[in-house]
Amino acid sequence: MVYSKEIAIESDDGFMLKGFLEYPDEKKDKYPVIIFAHQFGTTHMIWSEFAKELREKGFATLLLDLRGHGLSIFQKGKENKIVFNNRFSSLLDLVSFFKKSNKKVNFSKIPDDIALWIDYLIENEKIDPDRIILIGASLGATSIIPVVSMQDIYKMVCISPGSPEIVGEDRVKLSLSSYMNPVMYISSLNDPLGSYKYSKYYMENSNNGTLLIVSGKGHGVVLLKKVKGYILQFLK
Repeated sequence: MVYSKEIAIESDDGFMLKGFLEYPDEKKDKYPVIIFAHQFGTTHMIWSEFAKELREKGFATLLLDLRGHGLSIFQKGKENKIVFNNRFSSLLDLVSFFKKSNKKVNFSKIPDDIALWIDYLIENEKIDPDRIILIGASLGATSIIPVVSMQDIYKMVCISPGSPEIVGEDRVKLSLSSYMNPVMYISSLNDPLGSYKYSKYYMENSNNGTLLIVSGKGHGVVLLKKVKGYILQFLK
């Protein structure tokens, strides 16, 4: 029977962060783990189907609700959440809302949050510290990159990453300059939020990168149907 539980940690600035950890059916002393970081305005649930498939391949999975999203909405005892409206009048309207949300919950702290999650897993769970993998989409993809300067990350997959300015361009460059393990960047050719451009930028600053560009204008987890096979091969 699959072992599953909701876990919580507190961020450096007082956010109570929630994550959902599940182990594969196979009994082992230590498991490789994949930590999932979702895109803006969604929750950990966007990864549920893909995570199940990866558990069947022997990976433990930790699905995070990023600060201000899902159940990670209380900071120092007070609610601080992003109220997402799916009916934006234009792309500029969405970008404006993203910037306001950033000021509200501070997205630049997400990499630090993820580093804390890794500390928790190593100290409290049956996780192989040498096989920690990060997968992110959009905001989540951008946010996992600086984690490699704080933790030992085995592999990383960034689907539709955004601007490095979200977490700090200097921080991104420094992180990637010292990261020697494999990283895969994925974008659609006509991504409406500029991920094609950003993916090429990250690739140019990587030591051991793979860049996968697919046709169309899909963004984030909608690309999984096209790219899942490539990701599974990359994770082997």
